[in-house]
Amino acid sequence: MPEHDRHEAPRGRALWSGTITFGLVNIPVELYTAVRGRQTSMKMVDTKGHPLGREYYCPEDDEKLEPDEIVRGYETDSGEMIVVTDEELDSVAPEMTRDIDLRRFVPLEQIPPTYFQRPYFLAPAGRSAKAYHLLTMTMERTKRVGIGTFVMRGHQYLVAILSDGGVLRAETMRFADELRTPQDVGLPKPAKPPAKTVKVLSDAIGKLAHDQLDIGDMADLYAGKIHELVEAKEKKGEDVVDTSGAEEEDVDEESGGAEVIDLVKLLKQRLSANAKVTTADESHHQSRSPARKAAKPSDTRDAAKASGEDFETLSKEALYERAQALDVPGRSKLGKSALIKAIRKASS
Repeated sequence: MPEHDRHEAPRGRALWSGTITFGLVNIPVELYTAVRGRQTSMKMVDTKGHPLGREYYCPEDDEKLEPDEIVRGYETDSGEMIVVTDEELDSVAPEMTRDIDLRRFVPLEQIPPTYFQRPYFLAPAGRSAKAYHLLTMTMERTKRVGIGTFVMRGHQYLVAILSDGGVLRAETMRFADELRTPQDVGLPKPAKPPAKTVKVLSDAIGKLAHDQLDIGDMADLYAGKIHELVEAKEKKGEDVVDTSGAEEEDVDEESGGAEVIDLVKLLKQRLSANAKVTTADESHHQSRSPARKAAKPSDTRDAAKASGEDFETLSKEALYERAQALDVPGRSKLGKSALIKAIRKASS
């Protein structure tokens, strides 16, 4: 285990929870990031170590903008900017479902590696892991990968579900129109190289050829140097700033700064629990139950004040949904801390 892992308390908060659905099967799962941010990442601070805030400024009017004065702009191919409001974005946003809707099961080799974007782990949720285990074993036996879509934090993702050693992995994927071709880049057409050049390259490859790859050998040397520099300055007491009590910066998981979890510990807990398989008849019965009436902003304000809810414990996705119900302006551009402040203000 890397040295820095020993000082990190395992955390088990899921980024997303929902259900894998296909055919007549529903399997509750929770989504966890499978990567950590690079150890070279640093925060922007002033010379006293205080974290910096970000403000938007309009050079045309020479003034600072408030959150409710900021909207998004879509630039067309002709260079024109089309202004789009939060309300218009909300009207076309994907439905906030909790399903990973699998539509195909295909061989892994059918998916070009360039389509894979970001890895996650899927752990079983609920009271039973039987359905989860059955799915992992069946997928490994058939050597198939599930392809589908799901919605997280207001965005729709293409996803591949793979079974790997009894654990389900989810790989978010790029859509086809996101990939560039060699022709787009302007690469030349393949040409037959001289035999002498082929031999030189073959010999060079042969000297570095290995039958197995130990990925641990590919160390991040720059990160190591950064750690050495920081530890040396800490021992000397140089530029050390006490930031205790400072508000923690909200980091979006897609930026690579998502929290790290102890997956082995997590899976031991989850696999001893239970995941329910729901039939189509049961789903139909549930769907026929009276739907909850959409909450009005005033209802949401009253509920928030009455409950005295601790918003810090909610996920950013849950906070955004709360802000949407309260019709908070500029909510799609706010971080977690700003969302909490805006929700409290709207609820007062």
